[in-house]
Amino acid sequence: MIAEPAPAQPHVLTICLRFLRRAKPYAGRILLTLFVVLIATGSKTIQAFLVKPVIDRKPEVTAPKDPDVFRPAYSLKDVLRQVLKPQDWDLYTIATLAVVLSILMFVFGTMRDTMTNWLTKRMVVDLRNDVAEHLAYLPLKFHYDRKSGDLVSRITNDVTVCEMAANFLFDDAIVHPLMIAWALAGVFYTNWKMSLAACAFFPFYVFVLARMARKMRKARKKSLEHLGDMTGTMIQTFGGIKVVKAFNTEAQQVQEFKDHNESYFKRMMTTLTRKALAENLNSLFMGLAIAVVLVGGYRLLDRGELKAGDLAFFGLAIAMITSSVREMAKSWNRLLEASTGAERVFQLLDQQREPQHDAGEDLPKASSVEFRDVTFAYNSAPVLAGLNLSVKPGEVVAVVGASGAGKTTLCDLLCRFYDPQKGEVLVSGVDLKRVRRSSLLGHISVVTQETFLFNTTVGENVRYGRRAATQADVEAAARAAHIHDFIAGLEKGYDTIVGERGAKLSGGQRQRIAIARAILRNPSILVLDEATSSLDAESERAVQEALEHLLRSEHRITFVIAHRLSTIKNADRILVLDQGRLVEEGKHEELLGRGGVYANLYRTQFTQ
Repeated sequence: MIAEPAPAQPHVLTICLRFLRRAKPYAGRILLTLFVVLIATGSKTIQAFLVKPVIDRKPEVTAPKDPDVFRPAYSLKDVLRQVLKPQDWDLYTIATLAVVLSILMFVFGTMRDTMTNWLTKRMVVDLRNDVAEHLAYLPLKFHYDRKSGDLVSRITNDVTVCEMAANFLFDDAIVHPLMIAWALAGVFYTNWKMSLAACAFFPFYVFVLARMARKMRKARKKSLEHLGDMTGTMIQTFGGIKVVKAFNTEAQQVQEFKDHNESYFKRMMTTLTRKALAENLNSLFMGLAIAVVLVGGYRLLDRGELKAGDLAFFGLAIAMITSSVREMAKSWNRLLEASTGAERVFQLLDQQREPQHDAGEDLPKASSVEFRDVTFAYNSAPVLAGLNLSVKPGEVVAVVGASGAGKTTLCDLLCRFYDPQKGEVLVSGVDLKRVRRSSLLGHISVVTQETFLFNTTVGENVRYGRRAATQADVEAAARAAHIHDFIAGLEKGYDTIVGERGAKLSGGQRQRIAIARAILRNPSILVLDEATSSLDAESERAVQEALEHLLRSEHRITFVIAHRLSTIKNADRILVLDQGRLVEEGKHEELLGRGGVYANLYRTQFTQ
């Protein structure tokens, strides 16, 4: 695991603010949602307030000798005039208001749910898209240093957990505070002294809840880390299932998964226990508030300072506050869980992208390659040191040397996967540090030893390097790669699914499809990175025939990184690297005659 640039435990509110900043494009929708929620929650509170005039007028309403109580208001003007005088409301006015408020609650409640759900889902989709895009443009070193399971867990599990943060910010954090505000306004309007007494316990509740928050976040973060390890174990087991079965290690792999799963369970239970404690703590403090209402309300009623309708509304409002506070507590706990996932996601987004991919000028053509005094090191020891090299179009240059000599690094620098610490790599006389890497790679094709095929059709795998190619172009490339006849013989031909990583094909077949992909791209620079070293003799012969179509072109520069020296005898030049330095250069026979490093490598291979 590499060190993260972000702080280990940023405050949850800092994470929330960062999440909210991502919602800037939807500011108009958020304001409209606030207005809708204001109407919906206000309607609910006012509806509860209707109990006050009903109870306060109960004696008159039930008196048989007072028919005027049931007299309807014959005009809307009369109703509107009475709205501002609750003490004068008759049953018709109360019933009318109840119906109107119910309609408002239905209409605006539906709008509220739809709009908050839209914001929540939109933010999660945007976040997942941004993480996927950001990961694709992170340097190779980042991907080499990270477990693939951890990355998969972050883009799936952690982003999904972030949905709880979005729910809090765009639903609970809007709805419940407004509901509490409306209810508080009502109770303070009714009796401010009793309201202050009932709310006196709230600051203590918030303090205790905040104290528990840090421990909950820490436990939740650990559980997500164990979930990432568990996902990584699954990926390794299924990705290398043939190796697992060949070495009869199913039990060990399953046990490793169980260990991570058990650790995840323990951490998760720690989180859930603290979550349950925090959520039910609400009952204790709200019970104290209700006790104050009961005792205080009784005494105020006894002294005539409070009407029965006021006390009834006070009880309903406190119940609304209690319910909203309880939901806020649950939402806060969910937010604490979500903040750990959001923190891990933001740690990914804080990783520096490759500036060379998009920055720089376009490379119109690739007519020459030159290395000038190039030095490069991954850590401290140089992998390449003082390398000088010049290659012209039409040349086939082989690069050989012992393992770790710097062969693959040379080609990685040419593709600008890395930049040299010293010296220059030039294509067509232009320093690659000035060139957009995406433009450079438009002129390059790479065929590697470990051919990667996507779990799609044969045709789509060939077309991968040139998506706009026609079917005729695809078939022509396959013929040149000596693989067309095999593909045509498949049940679905070019529409045959190759399986994950091309599992349904042999090594030679996968390699020839990769070569067809390179032929279709028709690159100016071709890199063959030990493209035949893992094949049997028959497959290697078929692949070599396919390669001949690629190698011999007066307009193309070809680099062949070779472990089997027998495959590079016909190269125009052979470069011999030893501990990062170019120690020999020449043709096959010439180098054998010198009796140097190349001759020793060749002799070692053919005397074993």
